Amino acid sequence: MSRQEKHDFYRDEVNKTIWEVPERYQRLTPVGSGAYGSVCSAIDMETGLKVAVKKLSRPFQSIVHAKRTYRELRLLKHMKHENVSDLSVFNLVRLLRTKYLVTHLMGADLNNIVKCQKLTDDHVQFLIYQILRGLKYIHSAGIIHRDLKPSNLAVNEDCELKVSEALLLFETSVYLKPGYKCKWFVCFSRLSSFFAF
Repeated sequence: MSRQEKHDFYRDEVNKTIWEVPERYQRLTPVGSGAYGSVCSAIDMETGLKVAVKKLSRPFQSIVHAKRTYRELRLLKHMKHENVSDLSVFNLVRLLRTKYLVTHLMGADLNNIVKCQKLTDDHVQFLIYQILRGLKYIHSAGIIHRDLKPSNLAVNEDCELKVSEALLLFETSVYLKPGYKCKWFVCFSRLSSFFAF
């Protein structure tokens, strides 16, 4: 018999949106938002660590959204690599009811970092190395990312990088339809299918 964890929830308004999260996650601060949801940083009162709380936008609104959410969770469950976001660090907090995912806060994404500071050649080399390690792992599992861009690369203060935004991960055996990528950006893994390297 498994022990069920009891969660007491509280409501907080962040950017004119109501968030209902477990009491253990305090001091919600907006971090960003995208097509699939919004992210706030918070303090996990049980561990003292800063975490990222992702509020999914309508993950079960339709069959398409539900399949997308299920696919992300199923793929993340099997991702175990230091340069790839994985489900082992996610805490699914009553996902069916509240639609939140909680993970460690990486600090920033590469897009914000390059806007704020000039990276040294050593930093660029180390970041690219980590991106390639993460992609090699993802591709070895028969999965492509389809939206690899700086804002989907999480980086912490120690320059450790994780490939994130798994809602755009696809198994290569699945028929790929256009339109799941960012309008003005086509990632290398998508282009490489057209060229023989």
